[in-house]
Amino acid sequence: MRTCAILSSVLACVALFVACGGGSDPEPEPAEQNSRSIADLPEHKTSPLAQLMREMTAFGDTTRARLLRGEDLPPYPVHFKDMLTLESTPGMVDHTTYDPFAIAYLYQLDSLYKVPVAERQQGFDELIQYCAACHGEVCPGPLVRINKLRMPG
Repeated sequence: MRTCAILSSVLACVALFVACGGGSDPEPEPAEQNSRSIADLPEHKTSPLAQLMREMTAFGDTTRARLLRGEDLPPYPVHFKDMLTLESTPGMVDHTTYDPFAIAYLYQLDSLYKVPVAERQQGFDELIQYCAACHGEVCPGPLVRINKLRMPG
């Protein structure tokens, strides 16, 4: 019985010590936590594929705005074909999944520039659907941004 009481007391002290954070490093202040970003790390760099994806997003913004205003398409982005060969962020792209989506995107991009003017908004929306489909499988982070590129319903 006495052993049980001693053991209970020791466990209570250990629990109190752990709960009070004894011996651990203090948590950083919230402002300090929020000011840190992976982009601030010295070893962080944007991969060539990630940079191209940002250019593709800018192209999507511009193209959507032009089509909504009834204007012509921007110049064809020939360098988008590099999406098949550019270095990706390590661990982010499984080419057995990514490559078929990339090929389908490039095919739809070609189609967008070939369809009649009256069908361009639909062609553009299909292009964006390929982006969303790929990012639904490979890298879901940009999905919210991609969905904002869709044409109004």
